[in-house]
Amino acid sequence: MNTDTRFLNIMKLVMAFFVMVVHFSPFKTIHPVLHFISIHGFTRIAVPFFFLSSGYLLSEQGKIPSQRLIKTLTKLIKLYLFWTFIYFPLIVLQLMNTPSSLHWSIILTRNLFFEGSFIHLWYFIASIIGLVIVTTLQRFLKTRFVFTLLILLFMLGVLGDSYYGFSMTIPYLNTFKTTLFQFINTTRNGVFFAPLFIFTGILIKQFQPNIKKQTLLLSLLFILTLSFIEIFFLRSQGWAKDYNLTFLIYPLSLISFLISLRVKVNFNTDRYRSMATTLFYIHIYAYVIIQAVLYQGDITLFRNYGLIDFSLAFLLSLVLTLFIHRYKHVRLVRELMM
Repeated sequence: MNTDTRFLNIMKLVMAFFVMVVHFSPFKTIHPVLHFISIHGFTRIAVPFFFLSSGYLLSEQGKIPSQRLIKTLTKLIKLYLFWTFIYFPLIVLQLMNTPSSLHWSIILTRNLFFEGSFIHLWYFIASIIGLVIVTTLQRFLKTRFVFTLLILLFMLGVLGDSYYGFSMTIPYLNTFKTTLFQFINTTRNGVFFAPLFIFTGILIKQFQPNIKKQTLLLSLLFILTLSFIEIFFLRSQGWAKDYNLTFLIYPLSLISFLISLRVKVNFNTDRYRSMATTLFYIHIYAYVIIQAVLYQGDITLFRNYGLIDFSLAFLLSLVLTLFIHRYKHVRLVRELMM
């Protein structure tokens, strides 16, 4: 399989845009079906795509070298702490405006160390946990056993997310989920979600599957159709706690990633990768700024989505990203904001 990772950088920029769509629901005030599709459909491949990319780009000969792993984990921890600090005022505001039977300190501790300190920062802690799980399992188990175990974890995650209502009708699963959700709020984390995609990225790098483009494109169309059927079925049944993990998000993300590896570009795309990274970091603050302007400083209306709000937030995110990139020569900016 003749691959070229340069197009992955362009796709990461697309995925950063998808993340904004999921977070800001631009079509919520336009049409309920369009809104549902836009935030629960194809856009949901964004985070799996990032995980697949991590596994693919970090691995060598089927494993992530120890030095590279340590360097990556160190960077992720720094990024997580830095952006948690940057978003801390909004984290406090969210805790104050989210009713819960648990004390705020318990929620903050759980989120900080497991589920993510804020809306999008969960990606960092999930990556850290996911990388540790994958690399640890690879030390003690053969590839097929690692893959099987991660598939099982992913299935449990699906049953605790989009198929939550269904799993609660099965006695043993009901008991397991009831106990599990006493300690966590979502299975969209580094245990049930991230590891399978990270490991799959490693396997793709190792085995370089040689699949024709036409086959991949037809498969994408077929799986995409099935994925729409799945999410509308889940909607009709009322089972979904969320739509982060569905059964078809795995093949949909996998095929999209394989197609991306087959697309050739003849120019340097590093700028697109760094822009995608910055957009991902700052887009929440951009939206909050827009909300503050549109609603006279009241950012408790953070969930008041709309196409105008989304468009303005996207443009502001882009402007802020370009502004930040003007200072890429500054080490702090280069290491923590790009």
